[in-house]
Amino acid sequence: MKNSAFKHFLAKWRTWWIGSLRQRGAPVGYGVVYGDHNIPERLPAGTAWGAWVCMENSGQQIWQQDHPEGHRVDLLVTCDGHLVMTYPMPRPEVLPGERVVVHFPLCMPNTAGKHKIIIDAVVQNKARFSEWGLKPLIIKLQLEASVEDGNQEVYEQAKRINPWYYQPTQGISRSPDGRRYPLFTKKAKGCYIWDVTDRKYVDYVMGWGCSLLGYADDRIQKAIGEVLETAGVTPFPYPLEIEVARMLTEDIPCAEMVLFGKNGSDVCTAAVRMARRFTGRKKILTCGYHGWQDFWVEKEGFSRTGVPDRPEPLHYSFRFNDLDDFSRLLEACQEDLAAVMLEPSGPAENIQGPAQDTDREFLAAVAHMTQKTGALLIFDEIVTGYRYPCHSVQKATGVIPDLACFGKALGGGMPLSALVGRTRVFESAAGHIHYGPTFKGEVYSFAAARTAIQIYRHEPVAQHVWEYGTRLQEGINRLCEQVGIAARCLGPPFRMVLAFDEPNPERLRMKRTLYMQELLKAGVVTYNGIMLPSYAHDDAVLKMTLDSVGNSLEKVVHAERQGDFHGYLEIPLLA
Repeated sequence: MKNSAFKHFLAKWRTWWIGSLRQRGAPVGYGVVYGDHNIPERLPAGTAWGAWVCMENSGQQIWQQDHPEGHRVDLLVTCDGHLVMTYPMPRPEVLPGERVVVHFPLCMPNTAGKHKIIIDAVVQNKARFSEWGLKPLIIKLQLEASVEDGNQEVYEQAKRINPWYYQPTQGISRSPDGRRYPLFTKKAKGCYIWDVTDRKYVDYVMGWGCSLLGYADDRIQKAIGEVLETAGVTPFPYPLEIEVARMLTEDIPCAEMVLFGKNGSDVCTAAVRMARRFTGRKKILTCGYHGWQDFWVEKEGFSRTGVPDRPEPLHYSFRFNDLDDFSRLLEACQEDLAAVMLEPSGPAENIQGPAQDTDREFLAAVAHMTQKTGALLIFDEIVTGYRYPCHSVQKATGVIPDLACFGKALGGGMPLSALVGRTRVFESAAGHIHYGPTFKGEVYSFAAARTAIQIYRHEPVAQHVWEYGTRLQEGINRLCEQVGIAARCLGPPFRMVLAFDEPNPERLRMKRTLYMQELLKAGVVTYNGIMLPSYAHDDAVLKMTLDSVGNSLEKVVHAERQGDFHGYLEIPLLA
């Protein structure tokens, strides 16, 4: 009897509770149970902590990362009643009964004393779970006065007014063991950077590839210094601009005429506009990365780019060194095809980095098939220019495009890019693409470029980069075998990345993040694992790098064997 009465009471209570939720507009079936977390009771004020919290979906609804009506489930963090941030789930769906661990940067208030953190879940465009009576996770913190290290004040300003830069640790400047993570650069020289605390790092980002000779090469600095007595930009071009243009026509096979810009996106966009104007057609086939401007990013859709969707796409992508994939697209688009544009070696095709070096037969076939359709062939040599043997892929392979884009190394570390190509294309189209950047004629960059090109011509810059990069790749691959991890270096020697053989996307993110985290702690900077060797990297740096890579790989292996990546991760997961 007692058992029957209790069941009757539970049934009535459940009916009341569901009715109460419905009155408050709450969807039936959401539930959450919070498990372990790594947020300590005491932390320094004004710093960021690499936090994680385990959540279990205890309801009947699927937590979706990309809900068709915008009702995705996110983690919501408040401090003392003020919203800190919302963070997405680390995988597309969290099914009922599944657990998920969300990593996020927990930014501490600047005021020492007692504070309260509330971890809640939220159904976007509906309500927080706690508003439906589901208990949040409450953490009481004691914040202690922190020692200013030069990072916190600048980072606080950056968060408010200029957060749009590379943040691999998302503001976390110190490991729990005391070692530092870099947030800002104080100085760069050779293949090293120093952060604002004066810690020195070996760098493989190299100014996003622009410092092929190394940071602040003395000869480049001298060349810039020699023209500092004059203004950077005037109504008429300096003769230096024409001299650098002439040097490009001497070095690059397709270069009969030249147009300058400031970054790769400038000249890639100009190239596509010229191709469309010259051919009177609209569609573009591409392979690789071609900047941030509208023609290339519109394929990602309005929600990701802000570029309006078209009724019919004008942009299609093919796989590198895959002639069948290219042929299929070419046949479908050839009637309205303006251009085929590709990075001719090592294009960045996925999150694990660059693809392989070029297959000359593939390039030759693409060139022949493109020209038969009447479309233009464009090589995006922004990265390969002066990094590749013979200064360019086109000269090394003998496959000559109609137009080619150069940048990165062209300015010796200064901002400069160039579109080069056939006279017939330039004379027909260049005056009709509405192109006129204010700073394209800035003289300091031309002074740096003239000296840089002279160095590329007379010193074995590309040869050194390829030899160093080959030894680096081989060394990393040996280390993978030694520690017993399924991973290898991908990409040509001038731009490579360690790719993990991991089919589970969430585990892949954890491996990549832990690997990069440990490299940063050891004093080696990469772009999410991507490495671009320079002329300034030498044998001593190679040894230090391989030692650091070996230790980082061992940490990944150890975490995998223990089945506990979360216990080792100190920074949020990479995208």
